[in-house]
Amino acid sequence: MRIALVTLFYTLGLIASGGTGAGADDKADVEKELKKFQGTWTFESVEAGGKKLPADQFKGITLTFEGDKYAVKKGDEVVEAATQKLDPSKSPKTLDAKVTDGPNKGAVILGIYEISGDTLKVCFDPEGKKRPTEFKGISGAQTLVVHKRVKK
Repeated sequence: MRIALVTLFYTLGLIASGGTGAGADDKADVEKELKKFQGTWTFESVEAGGKKLPADQFKGITLTFEGDKYAVKKGDEVVEAATQKLDPSKSPKTLDAKVTDGPNKGAVILGIYEISGDTLKVCFDPEGKKRPTEFKGISGAQTLVVHKRVKK
């Protein structure tokens, strides 16, 4: 269970978005991309270390984006928060999350993301050593999370 929660926290740290672009066009692209994330998301699936984790481990846990910040909540309790920078100009799109509250406070996590409608995929290295290049939760090195937007 502890591994699942650590994986969850790292995952959530990668998902929020924001950042600063070098030029006006870059900043506009980041702002446009940031708007796609806003709102509340649930966990559809999590694959870590090459294994799918049971969905019931993430029941009742949500991820909420506001601006360039996110909060992971279990019920009303905030279990992790972070600020992120993203780069939508890369392929795949990249994000760097700095955890500001929770058990991984101070960690910087490197990841990639893909957002399409109400589905968000994030893949990251939970140790923050190497950014993934593809969306796979391979053995030991990467975690893949699929989120679904909560309808209002």
